[in-house]
Amino acid sequence: MGDNWSLLIIRDLMFKGRKSFQAFLNAEEKIATNILTDRLVKLEAYGLISRQIDPTDKRKVIYGLTSKGADLAPVLVEFMSWTHKYELTDTPKDLRIEIEKNKPAFANRMIKGLQTATPSNSNPAVSKIVAQVEFSDETLSLF
Repeated sequence: MGDNWSLLIIRDLMFKGRKSFQAFLNAEEKIATNILTDRLVKLEAYGLISRQIDPTDKRKVIYGLTSKGADLAPVLVEFMSWTHKYELTDTPKDLRIEIEKNKPAFANRMIKGLQTATPSNSNPAVSKIVAQVEFSDETLSLF
């Protein structure tokens, strides 16, 4: 968990809506395939992420955060707060203000949304909840 790639994978699952191997590969950090494979295996072994076969395409795997992984939201929110204080980011000002106003509430909202949106839950109503907690690359810079 201490390496930067694992943290970025968790960030991408939590905030950027990336859920597939290909989506992680296409991220701006350009992780190598062998390192990505290694980190996904380790994160699953640590119980931070889960994997399941995509019900719409049996050749693909969908990754998601477990409850244990989702509980890292307060840590990542603190990273975000620190980044906003010391670095120029493209995170919208209203979102930065919301985070700073009540970091625990923001983190709890993230945790609840992520726990509701586990990959084993393919209910379309869950997708609406996920949309409330996912942020695109263009709207949220973390670190």
